[in-house]
Amino acid sequence: MRIKTLISTTLAVLALAACGGGDTAGGPKGEPIAKIAAPAGTAWGDVVSKTEFGGYQMGNPDAPLKLVEYGAISCPTCAQFSVQSSEQLHELVNSGRVSMEFRPFLVHGIQDVPGFLLAQCSGPEAFFPLTDQLYAEQASWLSKISTVTEADQQAMQKMSPEQIATLLGTKMGLIEFVKSRGISEDQAKSCLSDKAAIDALIKTTERGTKDDGVTGTPFFILNGAKLDASSWNQVKTKLIEAGAR
Repeated sequence: MRIKTLISTTLAVLALAACGGGDTAGGPKGEPIAKIAAPAGTAWGDVVSKTEFGGYQMGNPDAPLKLVEYGAISCPTCAQFSVQSSEQLHELVNSGRVSMEFRPFLVHGIQDVPGFLLAQCSGPEAFFPLTDQLYAEQASWLSKISTVTEADQQAMQKMSPEQIATLLGTKMGLIEFVKSRGISEDQAKSCLSDKAAIDALIKTTERGTKDDGVTGTPFFILNGAKLDASSWNQVKTKLIEAGAR
């Protein structure tokens, strides 16, 4: 799949999508839910697994409140949510009452691919820490997209998606970013050239649009109900109303 096909495949289903999305449902309501203890010697926040939907779930697999976020790694509103929610959301996850699943969504097409490939490069346990760090430093690495020259863009027309991801990962400083976080350059380049992983990102994005009606990022679902929320305060209110109190 060449770059034109990759972009058209990904973006055709995103014609109405944008960073800063939301929906119209209010979310579930419920009585206060008691904390659920994690197995001895563990914390629910350390329990992470990849899901059948192409996302990563953190927390009690049987948590009564299941929060899903569709997010794009280059989405500023998603970065704001990550920074603002980090401490309190992890507290809720560690309470055993809430699980958090993040599903990658390519709202900006190929631009989102390198970051996601590197965030999942070290396996499920490292996905959330790396994603949080990428969001915290988003303004810095995302600004480097301007270093992609006209010559680069012309060359990309003849590249495979894997080659494009590697080029962008280099230009945007993402390889250097993860090198300082325990991922070697060779490992990073191997992850950036993983065609199956790129195809999986596209599949998750297409599924989100088709099956869950994702119209932009961040996009939240709580126990199957789409939330009219895009900020942490709004999502936190929905979780409290649902019983996380």
